Amino acid sequence: MRLSRPAVTLLFGCLLAFASASSSAQTTGATRTRYKPPVYPANASKNDLQGNVILIGRIDKQGNVADLHLDMASLQEFVQPAAESVRAWKFSPALRDGKPIEIALNAGVRFRVSGDKRGRIPMPTLGDLAVFPADAAGTKTAPEGFPLRKGKDAALRAEALLDVPPADQARTLTVKVEAVSPTGRRVAVFQPPLAVPAKAVEVNFPVVSPVGTDWEEGVWMLHFSVDGQNAGDGQFWLATDPSKFNFVLPSLRALP
Repeated sequence: MRLSRPAVTLLFGCLLAFASASSSAQTTGATRTRYKPPVYPANASKNDLQGNVILIGRIDKQGNVADLHLDMASLQEFVQPAAESVRAWKFSPALRDGKPIEIALNAGVRFRVSGDKRGRIPMPTLGDLAVFPADAAGTKTAPEGFPLRKGKDAALRAEALLDVPPADQARTLTVKVEAVSPTGRRVAVFQPPLAVPAKAVEVNFPVVSPVGTDWEEGVWMLHFSVDGQNAGDGQFWLATDPSKFNFVLPSLRALP
């Protein structure tokens, strides 16, 4: 999305509708029905400061954003307007077999100026992340944000957008993605070099990983690093019976 200066582009999880024809009851993802743009902080805009805020929460059974936590921010000034924006989003709730369910929300809020300086962020940072239950081949089996069912969903599929500072020459980044369990166990799920074209300000790539039989139930994180530096996180939920599991967010910074 390109707006007049100051411009704000938002990329966020949980906006794709995904229908299943396996039964007459509907299974669909959450769809945003109300949007409030964030306010670009005056000082950041004046000084052409750009960056991302990564927020983690949930979309409840009424379609409201709840339990919002801060994962990381390029600039502290961006946190409040990003949180105020995301809290104001409204969704039609996700449905499984016709019944509303809670789903995970990964929200990346991107602050960008217009013109030649657009996209000149301090360092590579996650801009958007969508996580899906998947089969062994990596094909999506449910909408974005749906909990993974242990013993039924063989894999997870994550579709990541990484924002990068532009460079005149094509380059290769060392990107590492780890799945981090509720108790802190780390499982490497992605580590090939990532090619970035010349002058690119973002790059998309998929992450597909089998779900181990020994993976514990609860809220897992997907941790991204680039050339050894933290680039942000997302979340996914895992349980044998998600309808009976109380998913509690990890110890990130809760937003008031």
